[in-house]
Amino acid sequence: MEIKVRARDYQDRFLSCESKFPCCKAGIGTGKTLLMLVKIYQYCEKYPGTTALIVRKEFTDLHDSTIKDFQQYFSCKVGSDKNYTLPCGSKIMFRHAAEIEVLKNINLGIAGIEQAEEFEDDKQFQFIRDRLRQNNGATVRPLIIIANANGHNWIHQLWMASSEREEIDLVTGQYYYKKGEYECFTATTFANERNLPSDFILDCRAKEIEAPNHYKQYILNDDDITQQDDFVFTFQELEEARKREYAHREGYGIRLVGYDIARYGNDACATVCIQQMGALIWKVRHVDQWEKRDLAYTIGRVISITSELQADGKIIDEDGIGGGPLDVINANIRDVEDQYKGFRNKQYSYDENRYFGNPRTHCVFVLKEMIMKGHISLVDESLCQELLTLRYTFMTDGRRILISKEKLRKEGIKSPNKADSLIMAVSLIGQVKQKQDRQYEPNVSQYAHEDNLFKLAGIR
Repeated sequence: MEIKVRARDYQDRFLSCESKFPCCKAGIGTGKTLLMLVKIYQYCEKYPGTTALIVRKEFTDLHDSTIKDFQQYFSCKVGSDKNYTLPCGSKIMFRHAAEIEVLKNINLGIAGIEQAEEFEDDKQFQFIRDRLRQNNGATVRPLIIIANANGHNWIHQLWMASSEREEIDLVTGQYYYKKGEYECFTATTFANERNLPSDFILDCRAKEIEAPNHYKQYILNDDDITQQDDFVFTFQELEEARKREYAHREGYGIRLVGYDIARYGNDACATVCIQQMGALIWKVRHVDQWEKRDLAYTIGRVISITSELQADGKIIDEDGIGGGPLDVINANIRDVEDQYKGFRNKQYSYDENRYFGNPRTHCVFVLKEMIMKGHISLVDESLCQELLTLRYTFMTDGRRILISKEKLRKEGIKSPNKADSLIMAVSLIGQVKQKQDRQYEPNVSQYAHEDNLFKLAGIR
């Protein structure tokens, strides 16, 4: 099969490389996956009857990214058994890390590991290496690696440390490393600029300021960056938002409240209420927290706070312990519109959301845009302190995702309960927008010019 690729220098050399262990370690958008798939497919065509293996750490990534890309590039369908057989009789197997151990007796002609930096060490690499023993008529049975930079990890040690280096193009970070059978080609994202959309390149350049660690690691392909996380908010952004004062515009006053319910123990339950001050303007009206109380007390307190605040919209985190209180409270509310909403932080597929990995991340970046555009007053210092602890990284498909509370807790950072309560309250703003759209639509008035609050605010 012929696939036309406008190859850059590093791509051309990687495709033609005939070493035992070729590696392409390059920035996002550099075509690494396509290069590996083409290299394996061409090898399978050249040596009929070859058994090939392509590995990814997680099943979801293997299914939603690797297999999906393969089917798109080669206009074919991978079977439900995750195998594809070429017309010449060669077979390409797609497997994730948990399935590798069952392949102990298999003989392979070629193999590839995608996003190899996801593996903590070279255990899987060495396991697959031992199975490259198929008698398929070839003189070399390659194990291909593609990866992003991730510090001085096992990939860096095997392919780059103590290797001879040749400069291909200094400006775009294209280098060639060689150490025996180990050959590695590197490049920054900008090395493949001519094959990428202009808005993608502009967004990459914007990350130099917005997400400097990510920019260095994933775009500039810098191995010296080991902390890949970036903070969502800066101290200056939050300090300015804390000091903001807004006049209350007549006709507005919607109140939205979020509740983060914790188990009896070290974590605290928290609530934050925001009030609409104008078409685009919101203000934190109430912040509260309590701990070491049983669920009966918490349910009673939630109901009491909602009543005192006369909240119009209410939402509870139902992924954890909050699911029980949510059901108990709603069981006593007949009108569906008056019931509390549940916040579920399920992972988005790429088709569902091409910018963020889950609802929590999406909502925190809506909040960030509101802060940057001057559309919210945070008021409470303790709330701002929790917001400062929120960090995010990027998924391999370029989407942002918040670092989990579990990981933060392991690092000694307290659970950001107030911050999560605010994030949940912000998630309800879209419903307010829809309701106000319907309310003001029949009348041509000053409010009709504000019928698309999010569009005016520039919030995605």
